[in-house]
Amino acid sequence: MLTVTISDQLGNQMFAYASVKTIAQNRGEFFGFVRAENNLINDTDKQYGNEIHTIFPNTKAEFLTELPTAITHTWEEPPLKERTANYQPSALTVPENTLMKGHFISCQYFWKNRSQVQKWFSFPEDMELAVQKELAELQTKYPGRPLVATHFRVGRDYTQQGFRLADDYWFHAADEILKRCNNPVFLLFYDHKDEKGGVVNNFMNKYDCEVCRGSLVHDLCMMSRCHWQIICNSSFSIMSAVLNANQDQTILRPSVYPVGLDFQKDDCFAEKWISIPARQDPASRRNCHIQILKGKILKLIRH
Repeated sequence: MLTVTISDQLGNQMFAYASVKTIAQNRGEFFGFVRAENNLINDTDKQYGNEIHTIFPNTKAEFLTELPTAITHTWEEPPLKERTANYQPSALTVPENTLMKGHFISCQYFWKNRSQVQKWFSFPEDMELAVQKELAELQTKYPGRPLVATHFRVGRDYTQQGFRLADDYWFHAADEILKRCNNPVFLLFYDHKDEKGGVVNNFMNKYDCEVCRGSLVHDLCMMSRCHWQIICNSSFSIMSAVLNANQDQTILRPSVYPVGLDFQKDDCFAEKWISIPARQDPASRRNCHIQILKGKILKLIRH
């Protein structure tokens, strides 16, 4: 049996589940997951919560309330700074009855098994029907025009912790979309929009847009059902593209995924997706430096 510790926000949970379950299935072993203590949730769905086993019905049976006694080994993902890729071949050869720890944010773990991953993360029927109805209404409103799901991750956490992309990424991506299709409408999903100014409002002023932001589960489902997507540096965003089963899909992704003072490895994205020039927001990087410095000062004061 292989067991994985699920932690943090929804996208990270989905990556860990999909990656380790795929490894277990390829080895012909049972699979289960346990939930780590978590204080890194920044969004939740009023109806479905923020856990994969409360959102996706097909995952419930594998949720373990405690670690099985049969688990006698532990494998832990190397720190980001110590690895050249997120995909770790050693994860495929762990002993039986191993607890797997990490986020496993690499599409390489499960890309050949993606059709199964999409089934594992089938949405609740009521959500699926609501999203299909909403998309049909938009297509009626904008007949013949491509609908482009566009995801912004620009909230305070990203800005303060050095994760935020510079604003020009979304404009570069939108301009690339305009080269590839006629008269698109950009469907906007975001974690934050300023009352005045800011990247989301500036984007809306330049392009034809519809704000489609809803709940956590609604946004994931609706983004994944669009033929065209602009995703960002977010495991949630990436997973929406993984769940996109449209045969004629076009996915645009940023060329970099800043993570504080480091960068996520490139294999977090699928190879077939279109890379758009992107850079870390300089102010966000400075904020990260400041947060680290404050932490060091507080540690000195306490000691």
